[in-house]
Amino acid sequence: MALHPEGVYTSGPIAHLVGLAAGGPDALEWEVLRLARITRTDHHWDVTWRDTAQTLASRLDHLATTFSEEFFATCPQDARRAWTAAAGTGPVPEFMTELAALLRLADRQGPAAYEEVPLAAWEVRARFPLLLGLDSWAYDGEYGSYEESLLAFIEAEHPDCHYEVIPRLTQALEARTLSTRSAAFARSFRTLVPEAIPETLAALARVSYAHMTDHHV
Repeated sequence: MALHPEGVYTSGPIAHLVGLAAGGPDALEWEVLRLARITRTDHHWDVTWRDTAQTLASRLDHLATTFSEEFFATCPQDARRAWTAAAGTGPVPEFMTELAALLRLADRQGPAAYEEVPLAAWEVRARFPLLLGLDSWAYDGEYGSYEESLLAFIEAEHPDCHYEVIPRLTQALEARTLSTRSAAFARSFRTLVPEAIPETLAALARVSYAHMTDHHV
């Protein structure tokens, strides 16, 4: 079986942060705080985001203390370019240590308020992936409303519908709750996910919960 140890530099939340540090629009401190908000969520559709900040920090410590220029040179060019750009004028292991410190600090501070660190598009994709493209089921006027199209989708997937219905319902309820708690979140979420209007999320919650109650309890 082929070994691919270079994956520690090319995939997962750490590589994502490195890419943002290399060329993202916001400060790395903000991106780390956003990641901390995501990893505090108990449920994730994508297993990529199931690591905790402390686990990621320890992984970075290991990478820093075992760093080898010889091994680094075997990594894909795009990955080497991103890590080098993120490190700036300093060595890559030093950047790893600094990023680990930011992760631990973010973990101790608690979730950053959306008024202070605005919701980002990548954060939405990581935390609410099933709320993207909510209107994509209503093709060419086949259904009279989103509620009808959702019900048709659920019934088509039944009895294995729980695999997607439950996480989508959870994401919808979380987005609605955060919107009521934070005006800044509500504004950003509406801009980044324009189809997930309050009425649509309410219909999603109502139809999904009714189906699960009627057929799976």
